[in-house]
Amino acid sequence: MLQSFQQLYFITILFLLGCAAVGPPSGGHTDTKGPVLISVSPSSVLNLSTENKIIFEFDELIDPVSVPHSVQISSELKYKLKIRGRKIIIQPDKTWPENDLIRIGLSRKIRDYQKNMMAEAVVIIFSTGSEIPKGIINGLVIKYDNNNLVELGLYEWPLSDSSQFIQKIESDEQGYFQFKGIKNGQYTIGGIEGTLRNMNQQTSKNKYAILASDFISISTEENEKVVKMLLSESIEKQQITSIEMLSQRAFNLIMNDNSKEFFMIDSSYKPGDSISVNLRKTNRLETYILPEYSFILPEITDTLGPKLNISQFVDEEFTLEFSEPIYIETNAFTIKRDTINIPLLFKQIAKNTVILPNLADTIDNIDIWGTSIHDSNGNYFTDSLKTVRISHPQIPENKKIIGGNILGLVEYDGNKPLKIEAQNIMNNAYYLTDVVNKQFKFSNLPSGLYALWGFELLNTQNPDIYFSGIWKPYQRAARFEHYADTIDVRARWDIEGIIIDFE
Repeated sequence: MLQSFQQLYFITILFLLGCAAVGPPSGGHTDTKGPVLISVSPSSVLNLSTENKIIFEFDELIDPVSVPHSVQISSELKYKLKIRGRKIIIQPDKTWPENDLIRIGLSRKIRDYQKNMMAEAVVIIFSTGSEIPKGIINGLVIKYDNNNLVELGLYEWPLSDSSQFIQKIESDEQGYFQFKGIKNGQYTIGGIEGTLRNMNQQTSKNKYAILASDFISISTEENEKVVKMLLSESIEKQQITSIEMLSQRAFNLIMNDNSKEFFMIDSSYKPGDSISVNLRKTNRLETYILPEYSFILPEITDTLGPKLNISQFVDEEFTLEFSEPIYIETNAFTIKRDTINIPLLFKQIAKNTVILPNLADTIDNIDIWGTSIHDSNGNYFTDSLKTVRISHPQIPENKKIIGGNILGLVEYDGNKPLKIEAQNIMNNAYYLTDVVNKQFKFSNLPSGLYALWGFELLNTQNPDIYFSGIWKPYQRAARFEHYADTIDVRARWDIEGIIIDFE
């Protein structure tokens, strides 16, 4: 009896082990590679039956949680999605539309149970008819971080306010991407680090890339094009989010980046009036107008005196910035010689800002007399006497550098001026030079390894900064080209024969 019970127990254990849930294998080598697509069914992309299932099979089990938001199907077609181990099965909710394209995109976000993403996105185009457009655009995103996804959209040219991408694709781990099945016509491309939704809005928050040409033309004669795009920092645009009242007529504008900007209104405004603030700003590429900010002017009972916010050298002038507009008497700023207070000359350059011009290097401290500084409500400076220590800017020693020279040529078929940048790989110091008659020269560069690249001068704000393009109103990015090799600069050496070819 005991033996029979032991046999039954052993058989039960084997049965339970045999019924273990299907999941990722444990043990063995660490898996660092994402799923790879190994087959697609049906194998023919033409004349797809309107009732056909489409099956994607991978080389390993895929995490089903990662799939639903990683599948994109064109034209918002209704479909059913199933995940079965290594397979993704897509079928129409009822039927696929007749004589139409079914564009299916699988994002790199599809991952295995070890959280490894796919190395490249997948786009397969099926047709329930007998043709698929033959246009192809192959591209590369430069300065791409493969830890972050970049999505690129294909747009019809010219753009309009209502323009939406007609295709969207992710670049792979190396930054390469491909749009295919493109009809004859003119197009442009925009890319966003992250999820592409609205190029015009996202360029102020996300890294982005814009074509270095107005458009790409796809035709029967030229149905395959190649492009390069440079991923650049966002174009920051400030907005006013709130205000901080300082007095009845002065306040700080609080920006969306938490910075503050002093602002004043004239005495004609009374409590209860509506105040509208309109500002014009610049960033590295453009001048823009901030959205209007309006508020009702409150009544302020000001019993606090002005405070000193900033005391520092600005453009070689010692600058004192106060918390609100101030009125200053002649002897407000002094230095002490022996036991005598010597008044300093000052210049009030704004309602709340004073400079002390030509401040001698021998002056280490200045005294601010609170009884000589007050605001518009008669509140005196918060300290009756405040001593401010002067920290003079350091004047660098003139060290003679004995470096090397780089001499080169550019091949360029455009009509824009060009600039070449040499960047020291070790310390990130960079040097710029202009191209003259398709030649450039860097003189007396400090020794080290350098990377070279060149770009068109399209930036009207600062010609030394690469123009990465503006989506609205559309302005293309500047053409650019990187020199393939690093250059070893040594003292007293001339490095010649460098050619930067703007393809």
